[in-house]
Amino acid sequence: MKRQILMTAVVLALLPSLSWGAGFALFETGNKALGMGGAFTAVADDPSAFFWNPAGMAFQIDEGTQLMGGVIFIAPSQEFTGDSPYPGAGYTASLKDQVFFPPHFYFVKPLSDRVNFSLGFIAPFGLGTWWDDEDFRGRFISKRSDLMVFDLGGQVSWKICDRLAVGGGIDYMTATIELKKNVPFFNPYTQSVVDVAEADLHSDGLSNNAWAWNAGFLFKLPAGFSIGGMYRSKFTIKGTSASAEFTQYATGYPDVDATVASVIPFDEKPEITTELNFPDFWNIGLAWSNEKFTLSGQYGVMGWSVFKELAIQFPDYPALDSTVREDYSDSKQYRFGFDWRMSRMWSVRAGYGFDETPQPIESMSPLLPDGDRDFYSVGLGFISKKGNWGFDVGYEYLTMTERSTEGRSYDGFDGTFHDGIAHLFGASFTFKF
Repeated sequence: MKRQILMTAVVLALLPSLSWGAGFALFETGNKALGMGGAFTAVADDPSAFFWNPAGMAFQIDEGTQLMGGVIFIAPSQEFTGDSPYPGAGYTASLKDQVFFPPHFYFVKPLSDRVNFSLGFIAPFGLGTWWDDEDFRGRFISKRSDLMVFDLGGQVSWKICDRLAVGGGIDYMTATIELKKNVPFFNPYTQSVVDVAEADLHSDGLSNNAWAWNAGFLFKLPAGFSIGGMYRSKFTIKGTSASAEFTQYATGYPDVDATVASVIPFDEKPEITTELNFPDFWNIGLAWSNEKFTLSGQYGVMGWSVFKELAIQFPDYPALDSTVREDYSDSKQYRFGFDWRMSRMWSVRAGYGFDETPQPIESMSPLLPDGDRDFYSVGLGFISKKGNWGFDVGYEYLTMTERSTEGRSYDGFDGTFHDGIAHLFGASFTFKF
């Protein structure tokens, strides 16, 4: 019976580990776009069009060969207040301070007077959580998590006529993940739940991969208007190169420790297999521009409804196999941006956006407590007198809606996640040849 209880504890400890939400989608792939609140699908006039709308590359052929590289630093924070029965009314916890820095690199090369080729390297999904207290009461769900998805892609864009262009390409996606949590066990001697092990799940990245594709169009209308649309496909990364590593915690009771050691493979790194379903998403945007100003807005949907459950298999330990319920829904996005070209060399920008969460309150957990997001951004752009190099800097302030599990947590960890904010700051440099 002790072995069965412990096996169940290990299953429950490991299963929720690989979920994610809107918070794992990163749209920080260029700092001009960041400064404009991400309202860039109908603008797409720098190399970050690789992400926002590949058709925009076709209207950049006169720029020649372009190289862009940059990074955006993300510093999130969030608080939690518990509810009864667990972790208890009045219990509080907070995320430890961390800084993440997803990079972006683009290479753009004209192939003719109507065709442009581009390569890009971006991180479209990724996030990490790390709870500050060693005795954090959600440590059986998650103590620390790090997920990063990298996209290496190639695209071709074609200017069909002076006003219309299309583009598209393929993406090679890889993922790395590391998650840490503790394994609980009911100690019959103390009549209490104790920590008997730490579980560390990790993947090597390159062996966990998938292919995806993208497409877009950009139509330049009369009177300075333009309309653009983009689509990025869903993809599934099969986690065939992942493993678990366990560290035993002594309880002080030899027979309890022996029972734990007989169930958990402390001397091995058992293989884990799973499938991670990432959403497709599309945006449609409208922009107006003249010599001084650009106004832009867009609407989009992320297809998170592909993420209904998560199954994890241990090929060498099938008794640990199981499935966790998630029940995500498709989510909407709204973005608005502004660019003012003060002079030939300098521009200032501002933007606002709203992202709807796909996560039901039941699946909110310490791994990812997601919520609706409002964000406000500003930016600055510079281009040299010769036009052969420039830079863009951007800042974004993001706030997350307070949400309670309302006593319905799938993990039995109820409470309110609140005061979720993030500061984002980045810089991109572009060189033209």
